[in-house]
Amino acid sequence: MALNLGRKRQAEPAAEQRPPLRQRLWPRRTTAEAEAGAAPTRTVVVKRGPRRWPRRRTNPVSMMIMAAGWAAALILVLGMLLTWGDANPGNTLVDATLDAGRWLATPFHDAFTRSDPEHQLYLNWSIAAVVYYAMARVVSWLIRF
Repeated sequence: MALNLGRKRQAEPAAEQRPPLRQRLWPRRTTAEAEAGAAPTRTVVVKRGPRRWPRRRTNPVSMMIMAAGWAAALILVLGMLLTWGDANPGNTLVDATLDAGRWLATPFHDAFTRSDPEHQLYLNWSIAAVVYYAMARVVSWLIRF
């Protein structure tokens, strides 16, 4: 017998396994079935066990945490791209992005030291972006229920 997850199907039990009609309470035969002499059918429902690992239900708090992680990683990557492209730091948008990136990367400021300051920025900010994204994923997964 194939395992049918979550679907109903009609099964005809063997005649010798069925109890007599007067002892069986379910399924009840209708009068039309009783008059026609048709055997009642049974509906077999196979229930699945609870899922353990893929917690798929989302809630607003977990979605906000994931959005914050994505935003932090996006700001850091955008700051790296602006530095790589030699963007004008006098521009207000570039300056605001680089300031936000510096603030987000503060815990990772001296994780790796290199002689080239741009290479050090790329390395430390990319580690910060990965850590912020991974932490957001983990915390978001933990608070789902």
